Amino acid sequence: MFTGIIEKKSSILSVDWWKFTVENHFWSDLKVGRSIAHDGACMTIESFNDNAYSFFVMEESLNKTNFWNKRPWGYFNIARCFKAEDRVDGHFVSGHIDISWVVSSLDKKTDGSLIVWVDFSEEFSKFTIKKWSIAINWVSLTVVDKKPAYISVSLIPLTQDWTNLWDLQVWESVNLEFDMLGKYILNMHHDS
Repeated sequence: MFTGIIEKKSSILSVDWWKFTVENHFWSDLKVGRSIAHDGACMTIESFNDNAYSFFVMEESLNKTNFWNKRPWGYFNIARCFKAEDRVDGHFVSGHIDISWVVSSLDKKTDGSLIVWVDFSEEFSKFTIKKWSIAINWVSLTVVDKKPAYISVSLIPLTQDWTNLWDLQVWESVNLEFDMLGKYILNMHHDS
């Protein structure tokens, strides 16, 4: 289980078919088999040393995420799963991406905040609620506005500095994980 609070912005050192090697910020806390979220997608560590770690990305993950577009010296937003005794500063996210979709518009405000609009298929609109949570590239954010096929979020300067969202471009793909609790409630209501 994760919270959507980013720990580090980590450089992609190499991409070799389905194997990604990433800068290691967690050093001795790593072990083979540990899960780390990369732009919101939970990946299992296969090998590591003091400088880097590697993980395998299967075809299903490539189809659901923006990993197909990642290149060496780009960045992942990364975080470890939370410990049971930690405060939950973000919202509950599973590390399983719902969809990868595109940034349709960006608007830098005079106060330094950045408004980001993301378009997606209208079928996913039922999972979004104004002033509720969404994870974009793993970052826990609040939905500012909602229309049938898009949402907007606002990034404070700190979020821009700490994450890879500072460099977003229009038409760039991002990973979306809709609010887990909302999905559970909708699913229970649908099944009853």
